[in-house]
Amino acid sequence: RHYAASKGHVSIGRLLIERGADINTRDKANQLPLHRAATTGTLPFVHLILASRSPTKPEKPRVNLSDRAGHTPLHLAVESGHAEVAVALVEAGADRDKGDADGIRPEDMDGVGGTEAKKVREY
Repeated sequence: RHYAASKGHVSIGRLLIERGADINTRDKANQLPLHRAATTGTLPFVHLILASRSPTKPEKPRVNLSDRAGHTPLHLAVESGHAEVAVALVEAGADRDKGDADGIRPEDMDGVGGTEAKKVREY
């Protein structure tokens, strides 16, 4: 799950989900596959996770869970410069006001050139 998300392998991710993979499983960094997809900016994989429910794990993806640094997927999308992913996360219910371990909100992060935070604020 995490490897497929970090590499943007949508077809592998879809297969894993169809076979019952838990999209809310955390890795050693306390990240979900959604954190990895947000970091790499793989919008199709983000959409796959946000729309998925496996037959054995029907719960929704958790868009506001934090990793060890307190970063949500939205923090990572903004920080990594992926405005389209950030907007998709906000549309899915990501909390724009949730601070990380240092109290920094996604909108307060500059990202690449600061345009991602601006797009999140405008949205």
